[in-house]
Amino acid sequence: MSNLHEKHMIYADPEKCIGCKKCEMACVSAHINLSYKEAKKRGLPVISRIKVVKVDSFKYPIQCHHCEDAPCANACPFGAIQHVDGAVRVNEALCVGCKMCVMACPFGAIEVGVEGELSFNGRKNQGSAKKCDLCQAWRASNGKEVFACVEACPKHALEILDMDAFIEQTAVASAARLLRFREAPAELVVPPAPTAPPTLSAD
Repeated sequence: MSNLHEKHMIYADPEKCIGCKKCEMACVSAHINLSYKEAKKRGLPVISRIKVVKVDSFKYPIQCHHCEDAPCANACPFGAIQHVDGAVRVNEALCVGCKMCVMACPFGAIEVGVEGELSFNGRKNQGSAKKCDLCQAWRASNGKEVFACVEACPKHALEILDMDAFIEQTAVASAARLLRFREAPAELVVPPAPTAPPTLSAD
């Protein structure tokens, strides 16, 4: 049974990302049960749920944030996008590929298309919405406690963030700063440098 739930999310550190796109390849493989290299060799269409965006020298992985009040779910006229087990997921059997979710997503984290062997169980043999599902099927079948993209990143630019621990750490840091200002009101107190967010071990 996975220990990951709705209080966990993928944290991307742009200072560590080198733009190698191994996270994208791992994501593809996790969703079509075929290596990225083999899929490309066969000429199969592939869709990565995580995208490495490059602007000048800045590189940053973009993926679904699994919003509590998800705009994509609210925009879907067929109710194909819902919260399931802590993740915002797409029910492809209901998806008609209208792309309303694509337009609604503020992060550009949804794409409509086909992938792998082109098998599809929707209303038509056409593309459906594809987005991060926190590798739920892949983790269940492989007994993993880590996401495919996180596991594949060679620079550890992607980490599993525990939101409860992050909120607690932030609150403690804030209280500590207030205490310092209270004890030394006449001095210029420089806030401490932010620490890395708490993460779950990939081991």
